[in-house]
Amino acid sequence: MVFGIEDKIKDRTLEEILKTFDRIVQNPDDLEHWTMSIETAAKDMGDYKRDKIDFEYYPDERVMKFFVKDSKSRDDLVKSVEVHLPLIPESLQGFFRIFKYN
Repeated sequence: MVFGIEDKIKDRTLEEILKTFDRIVQNPDDLEHWTMSIETAAKDMGDYKRDKIDFEYYPDERVMKFFVKDSKSRDDLVKSVEVHLPLIPESLQGFFRIFKYN
């Protein structure tokens, strides 16, 4: 059995991965803008979910925080990332792809 990068990735939490990708972000304000756009769209997918989804990026702290109350809210957040992904600058797409798939 060969051990390598794949084994290390499996052991990492989503939070650790997001922190790693945060280092490559050139302009934290861009990341804040896209995070807010994704959150707004996810909440608008169903009016009843206003308090069930939080997806925020704090540029001063360079920290991503998110919360989903149930699986439907999670699916709406992932769907919103999918919708926005082609519009997001390439320099930030990797960050949101990792979030989407994990």
